[in-house]
Amino acid sequence: MARNWVKRRIRQSLTELKPKLRQEVDFIVIARPAISGASMAETKKNLMHVLRLAHML
Repeated sequence: MARNWVKRRIRQSLTELKPKLRQEVDFIVIARPAISGASMAETKKNLMHVLRLAHML
């Protein structure tokens, strides 16, 4: 159940960020176990951070 909850938070964050993402690139998100304790805001913040590092945002 925790895995599905994490997937939903990541999916929701990506949906909100979609207009800002580079559209010509596909990517895979791998969630580590530590993310299961993160809030929605932390999840989105972490996702934005790695997308910026990858120059995708």
